[in-house]
Amino acid sequence: MPSIFVYSDNPPPRLAAEKVAEFLRRFGLRAEFRGDFLRFLSAGREDAARLDSLLPGARVLDAETPVETLRDAAEPVPEGAFEPELDDGFWAQRIFAKLFLGRFPAALSEGGFHLVVTGRLFGTFGRKRYHARTVLSGFPSFVSAAGIVEGPARPREYYFLRAGLAASGGDPGELDEIYRGKFVSRDDGRITRVACSYALQPLLHNLAGKEFCPDGGCALFNSHWQREVLDVQYGGEPCAECAGEIAAIARGG
Repeated sequence: MPSIFVYSDNPPPRLAAEKVAEFLRRFGLRAEFRGDFLRFLSAGREDAARLDSLLPGARVLDAETPVETLRDAAEPVPEGAFEPELDDGFWAQRIFAKLFLGRFPAALSEGGFHLVVTGRLFGTFGRKRYHARTVLSGFPSFVSAAGIVEGPARPREYYFLRAGLAASGGDPGELDEIYRGKFVSRDDGRITRVACSYALQPLLHNLAGKEFCPDGGCALFNSHWQREVLDVQYGGEPCAECAGEIAAIARGG
């Protein structure tokens, strides 16, 4: 049975990352919560500062232009940059991997599955623009709390009303209260359970080669709308087929 290691990386206060490891153990998986990613690496202020200095190089400055190469860490992010909190997911993943392997160089050869539950917002480039992602598979894999909030779309009418409010000088933030409960927010008590379900997606991708499940009622379904997230990631469970694949991983098969 492969070992599964879960880390936290500045998730929002309502997201209890240790519950993700507990959730995975429900399926007979050998999952361990290792706490804060940098703290586990025994990273001091210098390493933390290094990470903070490198990540701006992965910052997305234009939604329609991919980050082809990592920019100079000393290069400031221009004012008015597109979505200043959005990082190119694959470049950010390389930065995290380099930091991890610098401390534990044998981690890749030893196998196992490493998952970081993060508060950072990652995007990947496709169909001529960047799209926010809830999960990133690979080494390490990520579940992004910000991606859960920003990735899947809210109700269609929410965007029409928001545009109208903005055009008339109103406060679009008022809609968040009106629609509260119909989408996952950063301070939402449901976000931990949603993150637990999303953790299964990179797990099966890495260990069984399965990216998403086509079953719209399965927790591994690729939800595009917040109502789907609440139905299947928050309220659902893996389908029989996916549950069987998880059980096979737990048996070491």
